[in-house]
Amino acid sequence: MNEDEKKVQEELEETTETAVEETVGTTEEAVEVEQEEQAPEEEAPAQEKEEAPQDSEKYYDDINYQQKEVTEEVKAKTRGILREVLDWVICFAIAFVVYLLINYFFICAPTVKQQSMHPTIKNNEKVLTIRPWMKGSKFEYGQIITFEAPIDNKLYIDSNETLYTAQYENYTGITLFLYNFLDVNKVSYIKRVIGLPGDHIVIKDGMVYRNDERIEEPYLREMNTEIQEQEYADVIVPENTIYVMGDNREQSKDSRSFGCIPYSRVNGYVLCRIWPLNKLGSIE
Repeated sequence: MNEDEKKVQEELEETTETAVEETVGTTEEAVEVEQEEQAPEEEAPAQEKEEAPQDSEKYYDDINYQQKEVTEEVKAKTRGILREVLDWVICFAIAFVVYLLINYFFICAPTVKQQSMHPTIKNNEKVLTIRPWMKGSKFEYGQIITFEAPIDNKLYIDSNETLYTAQYENYTGITLFLYNFLDVNKVSYIKRVIGLPGDHIVIKDGMVYRNDERIEEPYLREMNTEIQEQEYADVIVPENTIYVMGDNREQSKDSRSFGCIPYSRVNGYVLCRIWPLNKLGSIE
């Protein structure tokens, strides 16, 4: 082989190597391009996976928002109910205070639970009374009154004169309030006025004498008046007190048993009977 042929052969070999290298390079570039094109396809599911929790979080946020709305609605309803209950409690409290003030200072309607005024006033009948100050604490013979029940068998003898007055417990503080306004441990009697201050009351032979004159008592229905305690069978009524007796003398505990009643212990004057309705009206 001559030199020209060798050169031609070497040039062919170089050309072939160059072509192979270019082919390999082109192939590698094509593979890289394909990989780059496939990469977004592979990343897409990952992005979808990342986006999926966002929808879930939004769903949970909606639930939480709805729960908050329900909670706020429940709280609002609860506040409304409590406000209404409070309003009713305040109304009842005001009404109760007004009732106490009217009952203590002006009028009251007690139910009779005694037989001592039978048949004039029978058991379970209701009467209307007014407080003494509304009439200036002026008492009249034959007037029907209510008063606090005194302590039994306790005598108070005036230091200057032998004058007998019913004795009472002395309450103070909260006990006094409960006793006067709420009638706690308070018992009241209903009787008829027989003697006024300065009167000389004598019980003798089943009759009652006032200032040496026999008292006409048509409401007794021919019933005799018996002595209960000898100390109170012949009494001069002390100042600011009254001598009282029930119409049913056989079953009445009255001044014959515990003495004269102080003005300050009188609860009220009986105006009329208000129950039962068929007997509504004044009482003789």
